[in-house]
Amino acid sequence: MKIMSKKLHRIFYAAVILLSVIFIVLGYWFCTRNGNILGQEQTGSAEITCKARAEEIISDNEIYSKYTNEVTERRIVYYATVLNGEKKGERIVATQVMDQTQMELGQPVKPGKVHFVSLVTNEYMENQWMTGNPVRTAWLAILVFGFCGLVILFGRGKGVNTIIALVLTCLAIFFVMIPAIANGFNIYASALIICAFTILTTHALVSGFTFKSLAAILGCMGGVGIAGLITIISSHMMQMTGMTDDDSLLIYVMNPDKPIDLRAILFTGIIIGALGAVMDVGMSISSSLAEIIAQVPDITFGGILKSGFAIGRDIMGTMANTLVLAYIGSGLHMTLLLLTYRSNLEEILNMEMIASEVLQAMAGSIAILFTIPTTAIATAFFHKKFAEGNAPSEAEKTVQLLSEGETK
Repeated sequence: MKIMSKKLHRIFYAAVILLSVIFIVLGYWFCTRNGNILGQEQTGSAEITCKARAEEIISDNEIYSKYTNEVTERRIVYYATVLNGEKKGERIVATQVMDQTQMELGQPVKPGKVHFVSLVTNEYMENQWMTGNPVRTAWLAILVFGFCGLVILFGRGKGVNTIIALVLTCLAIFFVMIPAIANGFNIYASALIICAFTILTTHALVSGFTFKSLAAILGCMGGVGIAGLITIISSHMMQMTGMTDDDSLLIYVMNPDKPIDLRAILFTGIIIGALGAVMDVGMSISSSLAEIIAQVPDITFGGILKSGFAIGRDIMGTMANTLVLAYIGSGLHMTLLLLTYRSNLEEILNMEMIASEVLQAMAGSIAILFTIPTTAIATAFFHKKFAEGNAPSEAEKTVQLLSEGETK
């Protein structure tokens, strides 16, 4: 059910990308124009951090406890060459300090390996290069480009559009939404604007300006709205504070004069987390119904709804599992720790960090359920409202059948 020519589609496609870039650039400028984050001036870090390649091990010593015969620390001193920054090319002496846990799980520095190193002041008020995390950028880049290559290989033109939409979404989140939250703008409004931007941009680029994409957009908007509404009501009824872990506490105390609303952060995390699954379901329903309508143009309004609900029933089980399992997987370490040290299951479920995970899974799953009928109704409405007006007459159908018969 296309509603524009190929030429207009290309113009529309270019306009969507251009407007998206303008939105991101202007949004970033507007959110960071004061030059501060959480009320604090952005002056940069006094600590120098750069990448360095280990060249030669100078010493590798184990330090024993004064009271037991156990090794409590391992210190590795080595020569390294700085690979970036102002000190690029310099040969430095760096130190890696590993405690007992790091000695068991971590990997010691080896010649040829690249790590982040920071120039810090030690307890003797001397400058010292200390070793940080290994540089994982290369392998991360391989994974990202591998994913992009597979998407383009299988999706071709639509695969390219998918990658562009994903890049624009990530840029909007990291360069508009997060700076907006950090600079004290309304968190609820920021999250909803980014969700609307993501839904509109993704569907416009992947499916174009069609009735199929319009129906999916309406379904996604409804699903995200329901997820947000459930989150707000549930947060109030369960007396949620948003203080789910130590990171939440650190965010809260960064600006005591105007602390961030942690419940709003919880709201944002839930609707952003549900957004991907909701868009998947919305487009699956809309695309499937569009194919049915193309094969059966005279299908009734009720027939479209019945087909949409039948397709939705097959989709909702797997998509609900996707959300629930994703949240269980992300919190597996925490859940294992709590179950190990706390025997009371009811007490565990009522802990805010666990209750918030359950809320995320349930809000997202209910959003999926709401997206199914909304998308089906929107698709049926657009078909009956617009498509039937463009349907061929009986005479045109007869001519078409005769032409097909002659061809055969």
